[in-house]
Amino acid sequence: MASNIKVKAEITSEKGFYVGDVCYQMTDEDYYADWSNDFEDFESEHEIHGYKFAIGGTKYGDGEYEDQHGHRYGVDAGNIGILPYELCESKDINEIVRYGRFVEAKKANFTAEDGVIKITFDNGESIFINTDDYEEDEDDDYYDDEDYDCYDDSDEEDED
Repeated sequence: MASNIKVKAEITSEKGFYVGDVCYQMTDEDYYADWSNDFEDFESEHEIHGYKFAIGGTKYGDGEYEDQHGHRYGVDAGNIGILPYELCESKDINEIVRYGRFVEAKKANFTAEDGVIKITFDNGESIFINTDDYEEDEDDDYYDDEDYDCYDDSDEEDED
């Protein structure tokens, strides 16, 4: 859930950016790397493999949030962030947009504070998500499908 930490970051990419809950597009290895072990600094700018990315917490944790264009973002790990294409597990744009949004640009400015996420891109596009405007509705379970679960329990064995 969102804290009062202000996150500001400039992120670059050669191809574009994934915007959404970062757990959906990071590899498990990257998602569970050292950067994610410190909940004090989770909402922040981070760097892995030479690429920066940023994360802002949502006001109410998991759920579904909408941007100013009506695009919906499913959240399973309490965050909305921005990843350069180079850090996305899937390299298929159609698969990437299934979990969030893909914006073709070279540079993005990301800010997040108290559940409000603002992103501006060098191509003139922008995304504004106010997670304080969250209203649960019957369509929220769209992202509850196990295809959208960041925490894959399929490797665990049943104990009898």
